[in-house]
Amino acid sequence: MKTLLLTLMLSLVLGFAAAQERVNVRIKQDYKLINGSGGVFTLKKSPFKFVFHVKGTDGFLIAFTQQDDIYRSAIGEADLEVMWFANTGMAEGLFNSEKSVTISDEAPSYWYFTGITEHRFDPHPQGTAQEWMAERSVDAFYLTEFSDTYLIKDMVRPLYFIIYSPTYDEDYNLIDKQILYHGQLQWK
Repeated sequence: MKTLLLTLMLSLVLGFAAAQERVNVRIKQDYKLINGSGGVFTLKKSPFKFVFHVKGTDGFLIAFTQQDDIYRSAIGEADLEVMWFANTGMAEGLFNSEKSVTISDEAPSYWYFTGITEHRFDPHPQGTAQEWMAERSVDAFYLTEFSDTYLIKDMVRPLYFIIYSPTYDEDYNLIDKQILYHGQLQWK
């Protein structure tokens, strides 16, 4: 029994590690790369860039919240309904011209790279649809709850994010999801 339990736990850990390998996230601020310690990035209240290295997929859903309980439920540490998983992704503008991120407790955003002329990142990403690197500049956050945009300097609460790959049935009902990465932005 102990061997079976140990094997199952090892499989889960390896599966999670493989998912994290598919989407590697770092942050660049003040021309320095910041690696998240345990997925937690501590940032100044100034503009920054998400830096993505993605393998094996041309896109993902990314959801942002300021609600710890929604985040913990999404990663399986709590048991609340997560509306992101019930809704498909919202498309944001091409080439990230607004330099913002949408924070919504109800629907994720769909970020993808299918080529140099079709993506949701800053200009000049590199790679192919199977392996690519891209940056996404963030100067502000659009909070759907208030229908308003806030500058980074005005942020007080931590920001949580989940990157996942959904599987839908023919009626676009979510039947499965794979968490590719999750993390937190803390402000200095």
